[in-house]
Amino acid sequence: MIEPNQYVRKVKGYVPPMEGRRKKIRMDFNENAIGPSPKVMKMVRELPSNVISTYPEYQEAYDLFSESFGVDRSRMLITNGSDEAIRLIFNAYVRPGDKIVIPVPTFTIFDLEARVFGAEVKEVPFNNDLTFPKDAAIMESEGARMTVIVNPNNPTGSSASLDTIEEIAKRSEMVFVDEAYCEFNGVSALELIEKYDNIIVTRTFSKAYGLAGLRIGLAFANEDIIKTLKKVISPYSVNTIAIECAKTAIKDKDYMKNCVKEILRSRDLLMSGLRDLGFKIYDTDANFFICDLGNEHDKVLELLNENDILVRNRKGDMLLENCVRISAGTMEESKKLLDVMREYCGGKDEKL
Repeated sequence: MIEPNQYVRKVKGYVPPMEGRRKKIRMDFNENAIGPSPKVMKMVRELPSNVISTYPEYQEAYDLFSESFGVDRSRMLITNGSDEAIRLIFNAYVRPGDKIVIPVPTFTIFDLEARVFGAEVKEVPFNNDLTFPKDAAIMESEGARMTVIVNPNNPTGSSASLDTIEEIAKRSEMVFVDEAYCEFNGVSALELIEKYDNIIVTRTFSKAYGLAGLRIGLAFANEDIIKTLKKVISPYSVNTIAIECAKTAIKDKDYMKNCVKEILRSRDLLMSGLRDLGFKIYDTDANFFICDLGNEHDKVLELLNENDILVRNRKGDMLLENCVRISAGTMEESKKLLDVMREYCGGKDEKL
């Protein structure tokens, strides 16, 4: 048997529960339950066959994204989801033995990538109230090769301030800011890439834009970093349909903004309803939140599964014993979850 390299051998893979979800209420993966713009679906139905039979072209997409995000195209790279951007950045810049600072709990892929490339991971626990560990993160970032900030963070839903990111950028060689959920809090570090040449920001069309199945993302950084990333990316890693859908979605930003408003309304309904039933709910800046089920954890998960409602069990994560992460679904889906929980708790919310 041919052995992989020593770092890969030690890594525990990331294997999320992806199958058998389509006919259920999916409140487990932070997806957009409302779906993409109708203009996207219309465009897909009308896509000419010669667009499919030829290799992708990216120029128009870069022009549209540059205008929409207010960033010169020389400072951005289109990627196959933000997952590819993460792999490219670690591949290009992380070396065996490098110190990578990661506030935890957070998106598992960052730890996995760091270890695949032989880095030494320094975990910085979030505060007990799940707020960002500002002082500890700033201190540990001193002399680090890279500090990772998921903003808002998944799964806690909490955020680091731009001032904190700047302080970290003054100490860490690189700062990786993943903004998969930034549309839900309206705060972005994009403005900082003009001021700091060591900040990389990633975005995705998977969440607010509702294009998770198409896998399209963006990396933003100074020109030298983008040139480096282009050396290690496959020339056609983003497929034509994904590009065309993202172009159409970015032109219909009003639809995305309305989706965000509806999703946040649904999230707030869920949070308020579960708090009224006595569950501990943590504040959030994203389209999901953490709910502490306490001693009822296993029973509630079983009940929700019986009702085809999927939430993400975070029981094994640091600080999240007996917790679940719940993504905001449609208003109807959120009301269904609350109805199930009310029946379980023997309570009633008159507001519904």
